[in-house]
Amino acid sequence: MNIREHSSKFSIFVYTANVDQGAAVKVSLSHAGYDSYFLHDPETFYQRLTEMTPHLIVFSTLSVQGMLSDFVNRVLAVSPEIKLIALAEPQQFEALSQYNTLGLADIVSLEGPNLDSRVLWSVDQVCETLYLTFQNEQLFADWKEALAQKETLQRVIQDQKAIQDEASQIRISTRLIEYRSSESKEEVLQKYFARLESIPAVYLKFLPSVRSFVVTHASGFKANQIQGVGCQLENQDLEGINTQITVGLLPPLMLEMLRKVFQLETPKVLPLFVQNSLEGIVVYRGDLSQGDNFKVGEEFSLFSLCYSYLALEKKLEILDIQDFTTELFNQKYYAEKLNEEWERARRTKMPVSVLKISIDDFFEIEQTLGTNVRDSILKTVGDFVRKTIRANDIACRTQMNELAVILPQSSRKGAALLGERLRRIVEGSSIVNSGVKVSVSVGVSEYPSLADSVPALDETSSKALAHIAEKGGNRICLYKAPGDFTPEFEVPAD
Repeated sequence: MNIREHSSKFSIFVYTANVDQGAAVKVSLSHAGYDSYFLHDPETFYQRLTEMTPHLIVFSTLSVQGMLSDFVNRVLAVSPEIKLIALAEPQQFEALSQYNTLGLADIVSLEGPNLDSRVLWSVDQVCETLYLTFQNEQLFADWKEALAQKETLQRVIQDQKAIQDEASQIRISTRLIEYRSSESKEEVLQKYFARLESIPAVYLKFLPSVRSFVVTHASGFKANQIQGVGCQLENQDLEGINTQITVGLLPPLMLEMLRKVFQLETPKVLPLFVQNSLEGIVVYRGDLSQGDNFKVGEEFSLFSLCYSYLALEKKLEILDIQDFTTELFNQKYYAEKLNEEWERARRTKMPVSVLKISIDDFFEIEQTLGTNVRDSILKTVGDFVRKTIRANDIACRTQMNELAVILPQSSRKGAALLGERLRRIVEGSSIVNSGVKVSVSVGVSEYPSLADSVPALDETSSKALAHIAEKGGNRICLYKAPGDFTPEFEVPAD
């Protein structure tokens, strides 16, 4: 998701008595497309708050007069939907954490450089979450509609009891239950074509990114007949493709392929949509007997309903744990999994390591080349991480310029070797065509040898990353435990 396409829909108040600080943050937000306002006078701030309720307020705790709780309650009294981002000193972080349930979405440290860039990143995350929440509400409504369709179908089945015998009713109910027991869309498709038995039909999956339809499932044909079969369309063939397929019209190139490979001279088409997005098409012979034709259509009604229902369920699950720029897991998932893997490590007496990865000169790249190039670099580095780690490792995006990898049953030596391999891959790869040299810094820590708790494991890997980044980056740093540190158990030498 690119929040820049939607940033103009969000109104943001910047409230701080520090004029230079507030102006810089406001300019940064405005350049990013947000409808932003800078207010430094309390009376004016509260007046504007009631006149034009914003989606988000970025405020400095140093500028709040009186008790912070009074300020928060007064804001939420205007609208409980307002989200807050606090600009605060590090020593205030613990006290501010109690406001997490009262609309406080994030805390940004007043210490350190690039405050405006850090605030922009935090605002992007909050607004992305707000946008996805609105989108999820629509998704949930669609999901409920799918449920209603299922209930309608069940009522239709019940109404047919008067004209169908009991055995037929049992078969339909059994098919619904069988489809709904599927774990994946692939499994639903397999069950559909198994139901068709020997009736000649094929499923062509739609791949819009390469303008292609690829055959993935079939009935009535041998496996070697469908392997590698597909059709790439011209750009003009894709214009209005959804409408054409809905009324049973196929592009000439696809018709030619179906005739040549499957001898389907007068094919009929059943399109499969999920939320108005074309997933693929079922194509079968147009000269089937009345009984076979009814079987294909009736079975497709049950199959497509359960397929859409499952797709919506899976999409809801993914939205809650994924970072949409890198397509890695997000900070929430990282925190959950780090705690789980630490508990597992304590039980099994096996180590667990954490890599923290940042892109060198990240803010300079952003300011020079823009946010689109920045996000492209982030996604590419995320792809490198995903391809380099082991199958059971967990890769996440935890901050604006920070990726984290949890490595179960990996000692600090193994984690350091993996981190160095990743660093070399990034250093030796061409990421963007602008000639920018991209490199990464990597911090490593491990439980039990270098940390004794979940917070310590996270913090020590961050400290190692910060240390090596300050030294110029493009290197890997292994955290060094204090001299008096005693591990909870010994890790065997590799």
